[in-house]
Amino acid sequence: MIWLHPLPLNVEGPKAFREVLMGFEADLSLYRLEEHALSKHAVGLHRRTGCCFKALAYVVSTAAVIVIRTGSGNITLKEIDAATADLSS
Repeated sequence: MIWLHPLPLNVEGPKAFREVLMGFEADLSLYRLEEHALSKHAVGLHRRTGCCFKALAYVVSTAAVIVIRTGSGNITLKEIDAATADLSS
């Protein structure tokens, strides 16, 4: 499913954006992925991706590739920072 409108973020609870993050977490097959690895960074990811699904998918997949290449096993703010660096260029 592709959203045409920005994904809203409700800081008080899991709404559309947080649910999308939880879906990514459930589908990522990283060996040591911590619970809520993405959703705990929901506010920052929402801001960095402009709340757009395409940008979010890019950041999550790029961060996962970084994790695989480095062998760190978990997506942290370090991988998110590296993945979002390409968005601003």
